Amino acid sequence: MNNAQAKSLDWALFFFWIMATTLGWVIGRMFFQGIPIVVSGVSIAVLQWTVLYKRIPKSWHWAVYSSIAWIAGYILFILFIPEEMGYFFGPVIGAILGVIQWSILRQEFELAGWWIPISIMAWTTGLVIMPGPLTSGALPGALTGLTLVLFFRYSRKEKLPSETIG
Repeated sequence: MNNAQAKSLDWALFFFWIMATTLGWVIGRMFFQGIPIVVSGVSIAVLQWTVLYKRIPKSWHWAVYSSIAWIAGYILFILFIPEEMGYFFGPVIGAILGVIQWSILRQEFELAGWWIPISIMAWTTGLVIMPGPLTSGALPGALTGLTLVLFFRYSRKEKLPSETIG
């Protein structure tokens, strides 16, 4: 590998992550008017899994756990947060997703703890600060996608010989 390749970031991962998050958001908004947030969240989780499929072990956990986080976050929000405080949905779902997804990422990345505040910031940006038909998926996708690219580039955990056997 030459020096330029060693310093390059995985821009394909970044692009596909943004597309997965944006498309997942749009699917929920366009086709499921009853509970679009939940459908968007599950769609995002599944599409993000397709990006992670060959990049991390047991990547199917991402789709399952993230889907559960979206559903649980929505239910908790509906039950415990008054409707006039809807602007808290971004930080709440970001925190729930952040913790659940961190539990997967921490197996692979030294700096995975950063995923939680980045997720809160990303979903607050997309759902509260700059919501829109595309921005609600694209902005969180860009922020979390860049974080994921940096994790893969700079924060890979070294596997001990005992961890690679069987």
